[in-house]
Amino acid sequence: MILMPELWHWTSPIWWVVGLVLVLYFLAFRRVEPARWIALLLGLAMLTMAYVSPIGYLSDGYVFSAHMIQHLLMLLVVPLCLLLSLPKSQPKGTSVSADKLPALKIIATIGWIGGVGAMWFWHVPSLCTLSTQTFALGFVRDVSFLLAGLAFWWPIYGPLERTRLQPPVGILYLFSACLGCSLLGIYITFTSTVVCPIFANPTDSIGIMGRLQAGGLTPALDQNIGGLLMWIPPCMLYTGAIISLLARWYTTVEHDHPTSTIAHLT
Repeated sequence: MILMPELWHWTSPIWWVVGLVLVLYFLAFRRVEPARWIALLLGLAMLTMAYVSPIGYLSDGYVFSAHMIQHLLMLLVVPLCLLLSLPKSQPKGTSVSADKLPALKIIATIGWIGGVGAMWFWHVPSLCTLSTQTFALGFVRDVSFLLAGLAFWWPIYGPLERTRLQPPVGILYLFSACLGCSLLGIYITFTSTVVCPIFANPTDSIGIMGRLQAGGLTPALDQNIGGLLMWIPPCMLYTGAIISLLARWYTTVEHDHPTSTIAHLT
């Protein structure tokens, strides 16, 4: 399937977006450490793959699981990489807890509702079908995924230390987001309702669906796979982020109380 040239969209306008981001990033942050450049390039590679590769073609009303991969990339992976590419504006140890900064509570609330709610909202059956059929609404949907993803990850990995949640609160934030994604994934996986009707009976202009269905990919199985993708990979990503927060927490405690670990052990 990957080798089928008709499934690749080499003329996608996403190349203009990638080029513009690279130019702006170079002009603004040309002296950042290599790790941040790697994060940027990885994010742009995932953005390109979401639209240029067969994922982009098949998500356009053909395969629901490809549609889910594209949306997970836009909501979770690309925004995370973009935020990790930004240099920090303050030294470590200057973050402010949520109970001391009401604005941070607002930022975190908006981020959580945006990150979790975007997936629920755009998978209302009528909206899912309409946004796949209509270019303008599909554009709005994809931009909303990217913005919601940036808002979601900002309280965890934003470049401003003062707008980051303290690790204990951040862990709760991520765990509850994992629960929200899991509930949607479980519903999509096990429901008998067609979540996105356009994928139940796609218009096959190049004969790809016949090949896929001959290989056993029925619309029901496709929806099951899409639900599992919504359920398992995001929680794995959230778990990795939780581990990073635990490491940040441990580092902060060691920096502030270098003998605390020994004291607890003894």
